[in-house]
Amino acid sequence: MKRAVIASLLVVGLSMPAFAATKWFVVVDTVKNCSVVEGGTSAGLTRLGNKDGYDSPDAAGEALRGIRDDAAQCAGVVE
Repeated sequence: MKRAVIASLLVVGLSMPAFAATKWFVVVDTVKNCSVVEGGTSAGLTRLGNKDGYDSPDAAGEALRGIRDDAAQCAGVVE
């Protein structure tokens, strides 16, 4: 029993950083369409808002709602 508890704690402890590593970003593409993406950015995408990313998709979505009407940053929004 003791071994099972220790093994369970190790599995949970080692898997937690994987869940914490997921970030969401508000990005703009080359034609000024803004969106929220998970993970990171790729070629042609520029981060907006918090450059370090957001901890939840809801937080990133809230940031996107705050800039979606700024025509200088976003011509449109892709959801």
